[in-house]
Amino acid sequence: MNNSRRSFLYKAGLLAGAFSSDSLFNQVHAENLRAAAAKTSADPMTAAADEDYWSIIQQTYTVNPNIINFNNGGVSPSPKVVQDAVERYNKLSNEAPSYYMWRILDQGREPLREKLADLAGCDPNEIAINRNASEALNTVIYGLDLAKGDEVIGTKQDYPNMIQAWRQREMREGIKYTQLNFEFPIEDDDTIVKAFEKAITPRTKLLHITHVINWVGQIMPVQKLARMARAKGIEVLVDG
Repeated sequence: MNNSRRSFLYKAGLLAGAFSSDSLFNQVHAENLRAAAAKTSADPMTAAADEDYWSIIQQTYTVNPNIINFNNGGVSPSPKVVQDAVERYNKLSNEAPSYYMWRILDQGREPLREKLADLAGCDPNEIAINRNASEALNTVIYGLDLAKGDEVIGTKQDYPNMIQAWRQREMREGIKYTQLNFEFPIEDDDTIVKAFEKAITPRTKLLHITHVINWVGQIMPVQKLARMARAKGIEVLVDG
């Protein structure tokens, strides 16, 4: 499915609105978010300079205004609507755990999966709901059918939890885990693609790509890397 930046932001606004009906403030804020998302340009540079839009986004969070939070990866803050929903469902579940878990909340899983698929622009069967990205990637990493001697190529700048997961498989099962080392920032995408391509061997089965390197903010050319790898019959796992 096609899913442009504009449609993603607009759908995100709609999804936020769907979970924001518990107070008049949240309803008004959700409407503002939808309106801002609807007029946000698909051009990332224009969107980045839209102060009205980002002002509304800022109001969605409860972060301390006296502290500048640069870490939105490992320990990212949740929007207030998410905080409220977690608290609400936690209280609800504790009123009658087995009843609400299997009779109420369990029935909402597939409708939620469909909404998330629409947001992401994919089929619901392609969505697996996890608690966080590390858990999701660990599920994939430990579930891949790799034999002794099969090679996985990543970088030394990948997220530590993912590096440790691959090292575990290397120690336990004898796969080969190769790490490239880049001197970021790198503005030329082809430099990164060529480095991965040069490292590929006949035993390479998978490339582990971190979309945005959390240490320095480097954006990796995922699409170009995936095209190169797929042309060689190599799978790609993206930490997005």
